[in-house]
Amino acid sequence: MTDNQIDWSPLAMTHRLTLQTLVLLLPLITFLAAAPPARTATTTPATSQRIYMPLMMNRWPSPPSIFGVEISRGRVGATAGHASAARVSWVRYNGIRWSEVEPSRGERRWQNLASVEAELRSLSSQHLVPMVVVRGTPQWARQRADSECGPIRPEALDAFAQFMHELVKRYSAPPYNVLYWELWNEPDAPPATGSPPYGCWGDPADPYYGGRYFGELLKRVYPWIKQANPGAQVVLGGLLLDCDPQRPPRGKDCRSAHFFEGVILGSGGHAFDILAFHGYPYWDGKRHDWELTHPVWQHRGGVVLGKADFLRGVMQQYGIRKPLIMNEGSLLCWEGPSACQAEFQTAQANYAVRLYTRAAANDLLGAIWFTLNGPGWNQGGLLDHQQQPRAAYNTLKFMAGRLHDATYIGRLEHSATVEGYAFRKGGTTYHIYWTNNGAVAQRTLPPGTRAIYGTDGMARPVSNPVQIGHDPIFIEIGP
Repeated sequence: MTDNQIDWSPLAMTHRLTLQTLVLLLPLITFLAAAPPARTATTTPATSQRIYMPLMMNRWPSPPSIFGVEISRGRVGATAGHASAARVSWVRYNGIRWSEVEPSRGERRWQNLASVEAELRSLSSQHLVPMVVVRGTPQWARQRADSECGPIRPEALDAFAQFMHELVKRYSAPPYNVLYWELWNEPDAPPATGSPPYGCWGDPADPYYGGRYFGELLKRVYPWIKQANPGAQVVLGGLLLDCDPQRPPRGKDCRSAHFFEGVILGSGGHAFDILAFHGYPYWDGKRHDWELTHPVWQHRGGVVLGKADFLRGVMQQYGIRKPLIMNEGSLLCWEGPSACQAEFQTAQANYAVRLYTRAAANDLLGAIWFTLNGPGWNQGGLLDHQQQPRAAYNTLKFMAGRLHDATYIGRLEHSATVEGYAFRKGGTTYHIYWTNNGAVAQRTLPPGTRAIYGTDGMARPVSNPVQIGHDPIFIEIGP
């Protein structure tokens, strides 16, 4: 079947829905883990394995939709209502620092998470799905004394595992209901001092850039988390993936991209449930596809899909199959606030449609925009400095409102010039089109076309043939 030949029969659509549901539910209903023994200062997880299966399916939430945002710690109160109104599912939350709870080995200062608890309760009460980042090595557990973002000493790995066991057990239950736990943030970043919000486990002296040791961390921690809650999902900290080591740009060191392969070689390939990565294109003022023209990942299909392709290739090499999520990304403006005004914000809205549509079409579990709260890093926020909606937020709200429980059907068209994708929700079908090079194309409207919408969610005149240009359009088709 070609991209332009979609089987619209009820049986074919049912098969697609069933497959998509299984892909999303598999991490939630099948768990391979070891049960750790009772907690002591010296115990380590047992090596025996058991399979955890849910006994009552109605206790498990529906799979989250493709739509997600990140809300920075301390900003939930001002922004969670916007996330709920936009009908997003995922909310990445960075995060909880081990160092603030266990400043001395064996100590537990849960009171230091009082504000975190309030924010997690708020997210759960609004039916949002938090993905909580856990990071921050205490002074006593650091391999590098001046680096809170860096590796844990080998003799302290079990202490972190025990901490995670207690953390998951505490916050998996109501009223917090956290199921997704991300271990570190960009652990493949290079060594750094201090307490930045990203990880810095990178080891330039190691051919796998420290990934093997991070794999050891996952192997130690994974069974403790599963014993605390078999339904908990371990997310491998979102990878930076600075460039493709199989095709390094001239003068650029891509050794850090071997980190994930190192995780697998360090026996961590089966000690996580979801593989996360980050992807940011940047706005250059031109009317073309900023994703596809990213200079480092262009050869693989762009910064998001290119990284997904690279990671899937590594997994295939080692016989591993894990779902992927792009859990940090947006369209950025590097020129400063004065240059990132109306034209840039319109471009962000344009890119939001491309990002979420392609994520669904390429079997990602989700795409998480960094950040919902504004103005954001390099003006990437969906809200402005007063936490009021920008154009991209309004686009997300419209798109997620239409498609949050829709089924992706398939590609309508995929060429260097035109991309088109189809979704179905009940008796309504949505076709999404755009061009990638500023060209204008014409296509015949399908029978039953009821409405055409722009990225702002406003209806456009229904005329046949329809004009397709750089700004995406939504074609709504009824029975």
